[in-house]
Amino acid sequence: MNIKLGLIKEQLCEAVTRRLNDLKIDADNIADTTAIRALTEIQCILSDQNTSDFDAVESIISVFEKYGLDYGSRHDF
Repeated sequence: MNIKLGLIKEQLCEAVTRRLNDLKIDADNIADTTAIRALTEIQCILSDQNTSDFDAVESIISVFEKYGLDYGSRHDF
């Protein structure tokens, strides 16, 4: 890696970290967003070892539909 580029990356990371520490971040508000809720539901579906792959995909599609998200046309059968 280029030494100058490495030093710049390090300084940028430190600057971003300092700024983030100064911000008031409401973790509960972030965790309650629709995206996080949908991802949590999908994570639960994927971690259920008692569900077949086909049923898992069906359940994930249902999560997309629940939140009004486009899941494309590949599941049209």
